[in-house]
Amino acid sequence: MIINTFFIIVFKVVRRLINPLMNKYRYILFVSGLKNIEGNISVKGSYQLWNDNVSIGDGTNIYPNITLWGPGEIKIGKHVELGINTIVYSSECVIIGDYVNIAANCYIIDSNHGIKKSSRIQEQTSVVKGPVIIDDDVWLGAGVKVLSGVHIGKGAVIGAGAVVTKDIPSYAIAAGVPAKIIGYRE
Repeated sequence: MIINTFFIIVFKVVRRLINPLMNKYRYILFVSGLKNIEGNISVKGSYQLWNDNVSIGDGTNIYPNITLWGPGEIKIGKHVELGINTIVYSSECVIIGDYVNIAANCYIIDSNHGIKKSSRIQEQTSVVKGPVIIDDDVWLGAGVKVLSGVHIGKGAVIGAGAVVTKDIPSYAIAAGVPAKIIGYRE
């Protein structure tokens, strides 16, 4: 029993020493792959950065298992919270404003597959309706999907699990599949 307790204590001490070093290592690797970084950001776990055209503003928090990928530009503003397991894919352009809260398991994509019957879907080029633009002070609830060409206005709230296929005006509250406006912030 004493030996088990000893190893538990040693493990906890070693973990407390190693965790800050691992966090610094993750941060250095992450920022080395960015196009532009403004000030300090926080990388709180593992990530996938498969895009060399990413800009991130000061005070942004990157939570575990974030994926930023695609050939297009990804601009993330200041003081953004990117929740666990969030994926951002850009064929051309995804812009996320300042003070945006993106909860866990969100998916933001500015393109889709072609669906013409004249050729296989896998062989078709991506279809981009336009950039995805998420204005300042927006909250995306857990599991929200934002699709190509969508503009979410300043201060909007998107309910958990919603699929946003059309523009959402400023300060609107939207939910559902597809997302529909159910009210406005007061």
